[in-house]
Amino acid sequence: MDFRDFNKPPDLSESHTHQQRHEEKSQQLISGGGRSIWWEISNWLILGGILFVIFLVFKYVF
Repeated sequence: MDFRDFNKPPDLSESHTHQQRHEEKSQQLISGGGRSIWWEISNWLILGGILFVIFLVFKYVF
């Protein structure tokens, strides 16, 4: 088992990989990770449209 001393700063390699992972994550967020912000917006618009149709059905049918 590897007991680490958490009082001392992490090794250079650890902080480097953490920094690299952070940069990759932010880059993925910027590029959308294959899905852009428009994917999120369209999902919410579709959901809103479905709820709106249900509202109209309840308002005018019942």
